[in-house]
Amino acid sequence: MKILLINPMNSGYYYRLGAVYPPLGLSYISSVLKNAGNLVRLIDMNVERFDWKNFNYSDFDIVGISADTVRYPLAKQISLTAKMQGVVTVLGGPHATAEYGEILKERICDYVILGEGEYTFLKLVEALQRNEKYPLLSGLSYLKDNMVVINPLRLIENLDQLPFPDRENARLYKTKFDGKLATSLITSRGCPFDCEFCSASQFMGRKIRKRSVENVIEELKQVERLGYNSVIFFDDNFTIDKTRTIELCEQMMRKNLSFSWWAFSRADELLGKEDLLEAMSKSGCKMLFIGFESAEDDILKEYNKKLSSSIAFEVAKLLKKYKIDLFASFIMGALNDTKESIMKTIKMARKLGAQIVQFSILTPYPGTRLYEKLRAKINLKDLSLFDGTNLVFEHPEFSKKELKKLFVRAYYSVYTTPKLIFTRGIPFLIKLLTTREKPTELQIDHQKA
Repeated sequence: MKILLINPMNSGYYYRLGAVYPPLGLSYISSVLKNAGNLVRLIDMNVERFDWKNFNYSDFDIVGISADTVRYPLAKQISLTAKMQGVVTVLGGPHATAEYGEILKERICDYVILGEGEYTFLKLVEALQRNEKYPLLSGLSYLKDNMVVINPLRLIENLDQLPFPDRENARLYKTKFDGKLATSLITSRGCPFDCEFCSASQFMGRKIRKRSVENVIEELKQVERLGYNSVIFFDDNFTIDKTRTIELCEQMMRKNLSFSWWAFSRADELLGKEDLLEAMSKSGCKMLFIGFESAEDDILKEYNKKLSSSIAFEVAKLLKKYKIDLFASFIMGALNDTKESIMKTIKMARKLGAQIVQFSILTPYPGTRLYEKLRAKINLKDLSLFDGTNLVFEHPEFSKKELKKLFVRAYYSVYTTPKLIFTRGIPFLIKLLTTREKPTELQIDHQKA
């Protein structure tokens, strides 16, 4: 069958700064479908022009669209346009997984794929080839006789069985890290921590499923052949298994894979583990993204972070020792936040010595426990504004304007410190806070940070 996969344009943090990476979810689906003999075209609107309003979708048998909450309004319009041309439409991604019932009842698409979509999509294609309109497939939902049919979520236990993501369009991606052409990779799925504001554990489960080190190394070799010398590991938590992470780092060195790389971690997984940090640093780790979220332990408890703010400076000191840059993330607008607690967090962010600092406003995304808690208080209906820079619910302490002022103040406070004003400075700050247009390129260069 002829299948069109679409990744809608993003307007979030990383997109604004030009850090654009291939959509791994759709890329995996594309590989699985191609391996089964289907003709697949993958369009990423972040790196190529796509006139979705006037496109001839009828050239394809199926159109599949993936979107998170902030991109759902555009995904919805694309799906409706394709549907009007008589094409079978499929939605997937975090937002579709969380809001499948509403999406189907509004007849936005014909099918919703829940959670991991590689094999559910393939089985759906095979069913449609047999003219089965209502197949009973794990991870598939649809409308039948005006009733929403939902089949149990499908999670792939053996990730090594997946082909490597389709990188046919690799030449379109120009993002750099450490001055080198960068791409994305994922070595595991799932997250056991279940933070209040995050949907990762709902979307991919709380059980960690890991690719073998050998499998990851083979993909890294492929990526190197494609001309990449920098990698971003998009695992929800790259360092959760210390032994495996060290083994991967050692194998990268043995195989002479000279990448600069960064990944996502947790503060409490690094303390007392200098052997881990040493292995990571030697294998090319230049930066770790860590969510510290708040300087107040009560706020961390509200978020269900299972962390103490007291370890933040110890972790920052350890990373500096091993020449690994810190990408520190904070969230403001917790239900128990006050102006005083937010100012305390800003002060902590200023003193931490991170090379990059990210602030976001607490946002109740569908699929999170926070969303269920605040559903009745959400007062912003435009989902494209669910980008972490807007207060979208009725807050017990702040108005939208008050919290936005603190949000902007936080960035100015951090990025006008002597350490960052010469490395990131005002242009970086203005771009982050104001632009919604895609910059040509982001170069996160640890040597200059």
